[in-house]
Amino acid sequence: MQTITSRVLLTLGLLAGLMIGTGHPGGALAVAIAAGAGIWMARADSVRRDLR
Repeated sequence: MQTITSRVLLTLGLLAGLMIGTGHPGGALAVAIAAGAGIWMARADSVRRDLR
């Protein structure tokens, strides 16, 4: 899961950077927040599976 997580974060970071570069800071902020929330939820789910 670590490699998938890293690739997703890198891709979304690149997308957010491109959005900032093209003059869409609001969209970039939304992408960054969505990426953070998604990774947080994925890690919380994997921790829950480990506790079972």
